[in-house]
Amino acid sequence: MSSLQVITPRLIKDKNLTINWDLQEYIASASKKAKAGFVTVVVLNPRTGEILAMYGKDSSGEDDSLCLNSYLAASLFKVVTATAAIDYAGMSVGSTCTYTGNAHTLYKSQISAKESKRWATEVTLARAFASSNNVIFGKIGAMNLGEGPLLLTAMRLGFWKAPVVDCQSTPSTVFIPESQFNLAELASGYNRYTRVSPVHAAQMVSAVLNDGAMVRPKILKASDSASEQVMCRETAEELRAMMCQTVKNGTVSRAFSNSRSDRVLKELTIGGKSGSINGVEPEGRRNWFMGFAENPSTGESITIGCLVIRDSSHWPEAHDLAKNIIRYYFAEPTMVADNSSGSRRIR
Repeated sequence: MSSLQVITPRLIKDKNLTINWDLQEYIASASKKAKAGFVTVVVLNPRTGEILAMYGKDSSGEDDSLCLNSYLAASLFKVVTATAAIDYAGMSVGSTCTYTGNAHTLYKSQISAKESKRWATEVTLARAFASSNNVIFGKIGAMNLGEGPLLLTAMRLGFWKAPVVDCQSTPSTVFIPESQFNLAELASGYNRYTRVSPVHAAQMVSAVLNDGAMVRPKILKASDSASEQVMCRETAEELRAMMCQTVKNGTVSRAFSNSRSDRVLKELTIGGKSGSINGVEPEGRRNWFMGFAENPSTGESITIGCLVIRDSSHWPEAHDLAKNIIRYYFAEPTMVADNSSGSRRIR
């Protein structure tokens, strides 16, 4: 299809896109207000695969097609490792793991079977996921799983495959390990090779809400929707619990700390995974959020893949932007065209 560099109401109408213009316009406004130099956001309907918003901007201005490119994935890959740990290593949210040293570093000395019990700290898998513990996930990859289960799980979750069904999109790729420590780097996301796109991040989360079925994103309403069972229902439930713990008392808990008193957010179930890593082209710290929000009363839900590259002048956080998007989406009734009758209805 034609270029998606700048999505406009006219383009939505002419091409019959799945984009919700009110939501798209809100994200553009919020991104500009945050003064972020580089932003990409994808909001997905996890049931139908419809891309509800796809906004991107860099130093040259708006470029919505940036959402279809891949970037350093950082700790987002822990979602793959957690899935593999449950499916291949028989682990669960309550499985206990130990580590030594700083949880957010990764050294060869930390990936060892000869760990000193005196200095070891014990945490559950859910807590390690919520706090983005590099050492625990590195050990799981190197000592509990190995290369095969990690790469097979990545393949099931859509790596090496263009995510969008009806427009060109870059496949996500992984760091191919050549040593045991490389396995730890892959499993923890602590490397500069594994890459993921915002649209694929949102796609992966759809499996958590669909009892393990991952939807194929689409941007044309006329395109067929499709989904594939990539994990069992029990694994999806475990991942959902870990992502919810990340929001409640993990790496993004501060951003969502007022959710219980917020008239919109208190009605929702929200889960997520964050990730951060420095990089170049452009220079800056990559700050990720992938997650979901669901209204248990209505069953309505969205998934989000959001990447912000922060420079030295401004410090917007991807999870703050995602939280505001979630609140806007569930707070504001949206008028949409009903193609069957020519009338308009409220979402």
